[in-house]
Formats: sequence, structure tokens, C-alpha cells
Amino acid sequence: MNKQERMRLKKKCTLFIVCFFCTACLMAQSFKISGSVIDEKSDPVIGATISIKGTTTGTVADLNGKFSLDVPNENSILVVSYVSYTKQEIKIGSKRVFNIVLKEDQQLLDEVVVVGYGVQKKANLTGAVGAVNSNELNSRIAPSTSSLLQGRMAGLQVTQNSAMPGSENVEMRIRGMGTFSSAGNNPLVLIDGVEGDMNKLNPNMIESISVLKDASSAAIYGSRAANGVILVTTKAGTEGRLNIEYSFNYSMQKPTKPMDRITNSVEYMETINKAIDFSKNINAAWRYTDEEIDRYRRGQDPNDPTYNPAQYPNCDWMDYLIRDAALSQHFLSINGGRGGTTFNVGLGYLNQKGLLLGTDYERYDVQVNFKSSLTNRVTFGTNISMNYGVRHDTSFNDTDLGNMNASRDQMRSAYAASPLMTPQLPDGSGRWSSYAYENKGGNKNPIANAIAGGGQLIDSNYILASTFMNVKIVDGLSAEVKGAVKFAENQYKIMNATWDGAVFLPDANGVFENRPSTSMQSFRQRNNRSKQYTLFSTLNYLKTFDKVHNITAMAGYSQESYNYEQIEGYRTGYTSTDMWYLKPGPTPAQTNDSDVNEWALMSFFGRANYDYDGKYLVEANVRRDGTSRLPRNGRWGTFPSVSAGWRISEEDFMKGLSYMDNLKVRASWGQLGNQNIGNYPYQDMLENDNYNFGGTMTSGYTSKSIVNTNIKWETTTSTNVGLDFGFLGNKLYGSVDWYRKYTTDILRTLQVPNFVGIAGPTVNQGEMENIGWDFSLGHDNKIGDVRYSIRANLDTYKNTLLNYGADEINGVNIRREGLPWNTYYVMVQNGVYQNQAEIDNEGVVRTYAGAVTIKPGDIRYTDISGPDGVPDGVIDATYDRATVSGAFPKFNYGFNINVSYKMFDLSCFFQGVQGRKLYVSSWGISPFNQASAPPVFWRDAWDGEGTSNYIPHIYMDGYGPMQAGYSSFFLRDASYLRMKSIQVGYNVPAIWAKKLFVQNARVYFSGDNLLTFTNFFDGQIDPERTGQGSSDAMYPQAKIFTFGLKVTF
Repeated sequence: MNKQERMRLKKKCTLFIVCFFCTACLMAQSFKISGSVIDEKSDPVIGATISIKGTTTGTVADLNGKFSLDVPNENSILVVSYVSYTKQEIKIGSKRVFNIVLKEDQQLLDEVVVVGYGVQKKANLTGAVGAVNSNELNSRIAPSTSSLLQGRMAGLQVTQNSAMPGSENVEMRIRGMGTFSSAGNNPLVLIDGVEGDMNKLNPNMIESISVLKDASSAAIYGSRAANGVILVTTKAGTEGRLNIEYSFNYSMQKPTKPMDRITNSVEYMETINKAIDFSKNINAAWRYTDEEIDRYRRGQDPNDPTYNPAQYPNCDWMDYLIRDAALSQHFLSINGGRGGTTFNVGLGYLNQKGLLLGTDYERYDVQVNFKSSLTNRVTFGTNISMNYGVRHDTSFNDTDLGNMNASRDQMRSAYAASPLMTPQLPDGSGRWSSYAYENKGGNKNPIANAIAGGGQLIDSNYILASTFMNVKIVDGLSAEVKGAVKFAENQYKIMNATWDGAVFLPDANGVFENRPSTSMQSFRQRNNRSKQYTLFSTLNYLKTFDKVHNITAMAGYSQESYNYEQIEGYRTGYTSTDMWYLKPGPTPAQTNDSDVNEWALMSFFGRANYDYDGKYLVEANVRRDGTSRLPRNGRWGTFPSVSAGWRISEEDFMKGLSYMDNLKVRASWGQLGNQNIGNYPYQDMLENDNYNFGGTMTSGYTSKSIVNTNIKWETTTSTNVGLDFGFLGNKLYGSVDWYRKYTTDILRTLQVPNFVGIAGPTVNQGEMENIGWDFSLGHDNKIGDVRYSIRANLDTYKNTLLNYGADEINGVNIRREGLPWNTYYVMVQNGVYQNQAEIDNEGVVRTYAGAVTIKPGDIRYTDISGPDGVPDGVIDATYDRATVSGAFPKFNYGFNINVSYKMFDLSCFFQGVQGRKLYVSSWGISPFNQASAPPVFWRDAWDGEGTSNYIPHIYMDGYGPMQAGYSSFFLRDASYLRMKSIQVGYNVPAIWAKKLFVQNARVYFSGDNLLTFTNFFDGQIDPERTGQGSSDAMYPQAKIFTFGLKVTF
């Protein structure tokens, strides 16, 4: 070995020794730590992230909350975090075992709120924004997602009209009614930034819902936001271990307020005879003879030889029509991600039987959310929502495609069916009953119609898909573009089938005589399809100067287009009910129809925010919209808003108030547009019609209405002043808002005399105002192992019609300037006439009853006015009607209580309406409408002097003094307080869950609509309904009893 080789070998040995000692030193510095992560209930926080600050080194807690991790040195800092928990940083030092307790951070959950085209810290909001999180939504079981918002926040009024499967007819209003135009009052609903149908979305996939109530928060949506905006954010994926969650619930539904009716056959016959006598023999053919009444009396007497309760029943047809109905729901979600890519997939299934016979609904839904960081500056994502539903309903009229009329007629038929018979003959043959005594009222058979009378089949397909890309151009500047499509397709089929009935009572030979149907079977099919395309792009800027000047700005562009097509066919003469298609219908009976419409909208918008050191807040928005629905000279509208806030609690002079955590005043002003009217209001619409030319009818086209090419945007100006507060470590918090919504240039049809013979043009005429208050208050605390939270909200507003034109009377309502819209306009009851002397001595002329002479037992009305404005001794339905409040409630409110103790939790939620009145007459209330059995409160009707001074003598429907008077007797207080939900849950301990090979499990029992406190018609009619009443023949609301299970794998 030469000298050079020896030198190279010596260097290699030296290098090896140095490397060996360096490695040994490094190994001596690094070491392993271990421990567990649990929550305040001592449950393991499975999937919690444990990492070394400033490095990529980290791990996650296992199924037991355990972890182990190699750390470089004792100066390292451990970072422990998990969603909805407060992050902890721990210096390692000489410690090797860590038992870490993470605390839930409710304030963290609530501190960020989704707003138009972005998010904001709740502390920095200057507008009126309400928010609901997923925990609040999932505390109730309801097939309709929108109904879950009921009573959850001040300023949002939600009313569920029925429990019809797949068509609950939920009405949402933000701060009341803002317009009377055909544009309507429905708020704009956006799902992940794109207009969509909230009820097509599974509530398990919702992360949060924000409600933009004032102009400053909603102005960024311009003409779409006049009625407020509801922003729905779906659950995104999260990086970390794969999470699979399955939930199941099984429910049983019952009607909330079944009306108790007079269904004893003998009492029914005697009562209808009494009503016929009082009503001057109206429908005298319906009178029952003494022999017929005695026949049933003896047939129901066990001691009588003719006793046969099957032949002589006391039938309540509602017992056959309304049933207990099962509801089951399944939901599976798969959530995860790594390396900058996340996903969340939700699969839902619902199967709901209807309370009414012949109604049900089945739904499948899919939600896919995907996001990926393509580079450190480019993010790509997509959100896809798909829904398929199948609904069945009954059929009474072949035009009742998909609407509520079929269930209404089903209820009416049950009311009109005689309690003297059952749906099927008593001989056990299974044949349908047609009537008991011929010509005794309507006596329809709704059960036969529901089972053998055909029905409706409604198929619906819905897709909402969006794709976005976000590019970070430079620090603080980013751009985003999003494209979306909403596709909806519905197919309606309705078969009107015939069925044969028989007389319920046998003849002298014991034969049940057949009554075959003479009508023809018919079939109608309607297919419609809509497509809506949306494209928008935004440029966002964020910058902080000198650590105290914070600026954000956003500019954007959007365009939307909508297309709708419909085709319909009708056939009669079907010989079978098995062929639900158009082709089998005979050629001579074919009719067809179609429809198409479209609209487009283009918009430019921007927003700028500035705050100084988190104390002084300013925001400005502007949007410019152009719509195809308005003529060229009025097509574009500009809608600005400004708002400001002052966080007083951040001032130095407030620092000494330890109990004060948050105090902020804010104010806003802005304008919003409304263009959601007909698609072609300024264009001359033609329709096919016939016209007489020289005595010859000639086919051609004619105008449908007078055209006005000078219409412009309807505008709502909104002012809001608010106060937010938080005390005692934010354990007590809330807000107060005052607002004014003032709508001008309301788009409406001009009032024209009937002799014009054509509809008036669309004009900008009318003003409406809402002034109101929103209040919310909350309290969260923990005492030992008990956690609780209480939240309450209340809103009140006054609606005023400021400019309308001539008074317009519509039934029991009047539209008059200075009053709320559709104020009740009725004759005011002043007792019941007790004897003839009262009538004779009153000294007034009564013209409202027509030719009928008033007698004891009739309602006494007040002489309010005459042609000259003072009482004139004449009581009529023209001058003696008074305006009565109650068209709008005095206030709406809701409150919920949540309590948890170790593994148990309880939540209870109430919602109520105070001061609202409903006018309910005709079906279900007015006695013997088509001979329908009257409600039991008519047992307390006047039946002699001194027996009643409120309920008049029972009468036949059509009796003049009750029919023509628009009586305040039917106007009732519909205030109510309802326990919307109560839920008791148990979270399975982790040690048990582990044995079941799951991360965690929860079981619960819940009830919805279990208790209702109301005086509405003595508590026998459900007071929760849209509109202003008119009938009790409505699909009933449902009490829901539920068992549920949720498991995470």
C-alpha cells in the first residue's frame, strides 16, 4: 500500500468515526413520547392531530385516543388539534407521557359566518345575519329540510302547511311580506353559492345555514335578494383518517289535531233535522224520518232483536282515511382526504308513508363534495347534488296534477260521507258502499276512491352541479371562477278510474242494490324540464397595513340563464287502469298542450370592507343587474348598500369591565331590486281565440293584455340598526335589531274595470312598508358534569300598505291604504238573539240575510256605519263590516334548551306564533256542508233562550244569515305554542364502542310536534297553516315518534 492510499484510508476512517459520533449525539437528543387525547367527557378524541410545531412530523390519535411520536428535542412544541375543539400547544420539556384534554369551543364554531361570495368573522359583521349550525338542524326529524329552520332565529318566519309526503308546502319569509306583486315573497336560496332547492338536500349534509336579513348583507345579490337570502353550506371533506358514518331512524307519524265530529248516527240524523228546520227547509230532501232514525237506534241497542252494529254503524270516516304512517331514513357518509385533496360523499334514502290513505313518498339523494390543491396556488373543486323522488297521491280530478287539491278533496269527501255507513258493505263481500239512504247529501266514498279510483304518480329528478377553481395570484390577491348547472325534470301521471258501489242498506229481500259508475276513465300526463346555467367569477383582495388597517375587497361578474319546457297529453275512454300511458287512449279523445319560457340575468358586483384594529368597521356593496324580464329602457338597475359597526368592547376604556366581552353597535342602509315577475310582462302576448266577423266566428290570435313598455325595477330600501352583546365570558350573549323595509314601484297588474274585457298592463304602482324588531338571547354554561345552553328569539313587525289605489275587497279581506295587506273585513258579532223581543226592539233593518227573516238563535251584528259614515239603522254587508287585525302575527318566537350529563343529553325546542287570526269556515267548520258531520263544538250551539250567546243555532250550509255576512264568528285567534321537538340521546362509552368495532355510537329517541297549546276552535284544529284559513279540509300535520342510531367507523 503506497502512501497516497494510506492517506485516503485514514480520511475515510476519520469521516466514519465523526459521522458515528454525530449520529449518536443526534440519537441521544431525539426520543419518543406517548399519551392520550380525550375530551371533557373522558371520551377519546379519535383522529385528533398531534404534530411538532414548525415541522411536518405528526400523527393522529387511534380508536382509544392513544398516540406515540418521535420528537427531535426537549425544546419542541407539541400542537394538538381537532375540529370544533380549542387547539393546544404544549412544550415537551422532560415529560415523556402526555394525557391531553381538549375542550369544545362553541365560540370557535360560531365565530365564522358565511356571507355573500365569502365568509366573515362574526365579530366583524356589520349587517343583520343569522346562522344555524348542523347540530341544531339535526336535533329534529323532518322530511322537509326547510321546516328545520322554523323558530331557529329572529326575523325568519317558517310555516309548514301540511305533512303531505314530498310536498309539505313550507312557506319561508324573511322579515315578513315585502311586496304584493306576482314577484312573490320567497327568499333566494343558494347552496354552496348556487341557486338551488333546499328541500332536495339531505339535512345530514348541511354544515351551516346563514340568513341575510338586511340590505347590507344581501345587496351583493342585488335583484335576487329583495326578500332576503338563505345561504346553505354543505359539509366539506377533511384531511386525516377515513371516517365512515351511518345513521338510521325509524319514525311513526300520527295527526296532530284530529277534529272530533258528531259521528253517532242517531245524533247526526236528529241534528241535521234540527238544522233543516231552523234553516227554513234548506236541503229538505236530506231530512230523516222518525222511522229511519228509530231503525238505527234499535240496530245499535244490544237488547233489541234487530241489533246489528255492522249494519247500523257509527262511522267516523277519518278512522279509515287517516292512518298511523311509518317513516324511515338511512344516511351514509364517507369523509376523508390527504395530500391537499379532500372529499365527502353522502348517500341518503327516505321512505315515508302518508297519513292519508293512498299517499306516500320515496327519495334517494347523493351529495359529493371534492376539493384538491393542484399546486400551492391553485385549488380545484366540485360539488354535486342529485335527488330522485317518487310520490303517490290520490286522484279526484284529472287536472289535480301534483297539487294539494287531491288531498283537500279527499278530506272533504271524508267529511261528506255519512256516518250511517262504512266504506264497504256489511255482508263481507268487499263491495264498496255508495250511500246509505238515497239523496241524503253528498255521501261520497273516499276510501273507495283512494284504493280503486286510480291515483297520481309523480317522478322527479334533480341535479345541482358546480365546479370551481381558485388561483392565488400573489399574496393577498386571488381569483375564483365557478360554473354551475341546475337541472330539474318532473313527470306527472294521473289516472281517474271508476268504481262500482252499492246501497249500504239492503232492500226487503236482503239484497244490496248495485249502483254502477256511469263516468269514463281518463288519464293525463305532463312532463316538464328546466335548466338553469350560472357562471360567475370573483377577484378577492386582502391586505393589512401597519398591523391595524385591515382591507378586503371583492369584484365580480355573473350571468344566469333559465329555460323551461312542458308538454302535456290527455286521453279518455280507458278500459283498464293498468295502462298508465297516453298511447292506449282512443284517438278521438286526444288533447295535447305545451308551454315554454326563458329568462336571463347579467350582473356586475363589488364589495369593500375596512376595519381599524378590529374596532371600527365599514362595508360597502354595489351590484348592477340587467334582466330580460324588463324592457330595454328599464332593464338595468343599480343597488348599493353601506354599513358600519363599532366594537365598543375593544376600546381601552372598556378593558376594566371584566364582565363585558362583546359590545358592538352597527347600522346599515341599502337597496335591493325585484324582477321575479312574469317572463314577458312588457311584450304583447298573443293567444289563439275566435272572433265574430260579420256574424261568422273566425279563428285567429288576440292580445292577452294591454302592454306597458315603461316598467322598471321594483325596489326595496332597507334600514337596520343593531346591537350585539356578550357578558360573563360570553356565557350570556344576544342581539337586538330594528329595521324598516320600504318597497316602492311595486310591479303589479293595473286595476281596470271589468267591461274593458282584457287584463290590465303591468305597471310600477304601489308601496309597502314593514317596520319591526328582532331579538335573540342565549346562555351557555357548565356546572360540574352538567352542560346546558338556552337560546331564545322573538321577532315582531308591522306591515302597512302605503300606496295601492282604490280599496279592493276580496272575500273577508280588504286591501286599503294605511292598513296591513289583506286586513280582515268582517261583520262584527255582538252576541246571539235570545228571543223575538230582542229582534223587534232593536229597531234596525237587516239586509244581509236576503229574504230570510231573522229569528232567535241567529247572530246579532253591530250597526257600524252607513253611506255617510255613521250608523244608519240598517245592517248590511256593505257598510257594516269592520277592519280587524290579525292578518299578520303580533310576534313569532322560539326557544330551545340543551342539557348534557356525562353520556346523556336532552334537547327540547319550542316554537310559537302570537296574535295571528285565521278565518276558517266552509268545509270542516260550517255544519252540514254537503251533509258533512259537524264538529262537536256545535253541540253547544244556541238551543233556546240563555243556552248560548256566542255559538248560533245549528244550521244548514247555505243558510243566508250565516252565508252572506262574512261573520267574525269564523275569525278565530290562531295563536299557538308548539313543542316542535324533544330528543333524549345516549352516547355509547368508548370502551363499549371499541368492542363493537366502531369509533363511537349514539342512540336517541325523539318526538316532533308532540304538544300544541292553542285555543283555535277549542284546540281541535291545527293552527299552523299558510295563508289566512278558509277551510279545515287540509292534509293534516304530523306528530312524529322516532328511534335513531348513529355510528362512526
